[in-house]
Amino acid sequence: MKIQNILSSTGLFILIIVLSSVVLTHVSFVNSAEGLTRYFNCVTRAANNNDTVSLENVKNCYYKVFQGARDNAPDGSKLK
Repeated sequence: MKIQNILSSTGLFILIIVLSSVVLTHVSFVNSAEGLTRYFNCVTRAANNNDTVSLENVKNCYYKVFQGARDNAPDGSKLK
């Protein structure tokens, strides 16, 4: 009886770890895709409203969707 309890608790622990890994992986992929979708939607809205797309519109959408982009250098390091 005690061995069965140990095996069931170990199995439960492994199941929790596997499910946690699956959820974290799924969240990381969905957030990336959602950010790109929001960016493209923003650029499309700007183009439809102005009948043209300027570099300034594209930059504004980029900074609006990807919040931390403005404070980083092109290599990803933080600006002072």
